[in-house]
Amino acid sequence: MTLLAVDVMGGDDAPHVCIEGISIFHKKYPDAQFLLFGDQAVIAPLLNAYKNVEPVCTIVHTDECISSTAKPSAVLRQWPRSSMRLALEAVSSKTANAAVSAGNTGAYLALAKNILRTLGSIDRPAIASQFPSNNGHLIILLDLGGTLDASSRNLIEYAQMGSIFAEKVLKISRPSIGLLNVGKEDTKGSDTLQQAFLSLKSSGLNFQGFVEGHDIAMGTVSVVVTDGFSGNIALKTAEGIAKLCFSSLKNSFSSHWWGKVVGILARPFLKDLHNRFDPRIYNGAIWLGLNGIAVKSHGGTDAVGFSHALQMAYDMVQANIVSEIEKSLNVKDDDAKGSPILT
Repeated sequence: MTLLAVDVMGGDDAPHVCIEGISIFHKKYPDAQFLLFGDQAVIAPLLNAYKNVEPVCTIVHTDECISSTAKPSAVLRQWPRSSMRLALEAVSSKTANAAVSAGNTGAYLALAKNILRTLGSIDRPAIASQFPSNNGHLIILLDLGGTLDASSRNLIEYAQMGSIFAEKVLKISRPSIGLLNVGKEDTKGSDTLQQAFLSLKSSGLNFQGFVEGHDIAMGTVSVVVTDGFSGNIALKTAEGIAKLCFSSLKNSFSSHWWGKVVGILARPFLKDLHNRFDPRIYNGAIWLGLNGIAVKSHGGTDAVGFSHALQMAYDMVQANIVSEIEKSLNVKDDDAKGSPILT
């Protein structure tokens, strides 16, 4: 039995989207159960409308909710019984296996790091997410903004954690790893990248060297490693290009009568294209390197998207990802601060 702690008050259309998302997810994974953190007076009537999940949901009442405009520094001191904080504390106390929230991103990341703490010798956790690629395989990109500036040690840890995630959760055998750079030549890049490059070459990982921005979409490697500044820009750029492409297609098919005819004929192909690149399928950014599982859903997603964030949390629990990272990094002392040991 997997128990997921859900902040049902977080997100643009909470709690309706969260409850419906739980219902969609539970039809596929009936063994899962849920702790729902939020206002009982609001949640209970919604649960009553979804009979399939009402028996497997337990409401933990709180009337505190972190707003979308709250600053991360403030949430660490205020709102001690917010639905977001209580969900993460349930993971920290081992009451729940994982936490999921669509609430304030900065607040969630700050609370997750503060409550769950980093795992053993991990210096800084990383935000990771899945991306579709041209070869049909999913790739992992990290860091996406957990830490804007990264040392060579951080990049090595990101590579190790990304490799473990790709192997254990995505079931990719011996995942290939690339270090994002301005060129593939060994001599390019900052001193930090050069140091990480040399260490990764001798790490025992399936390191393929430097990769460039276009390699992300091409699926040249299974895991793309970068600092949070570059990773966040790459993420937002990819999202913007995807919206531009779909918007341009829509405008082309609606601008003239013959375009509408072509659009009708192409509808099955467009549907396949949309299904492949539907952002809801890849919803669910994750914190790797924390002593617990915390998944962040996009705040504006719908119920289908939220169900995929729940599935990401569920898959990480099933893969025992925290223990796998700890074992692979050979962490023996929770307070160790030495260099990562790659095995």
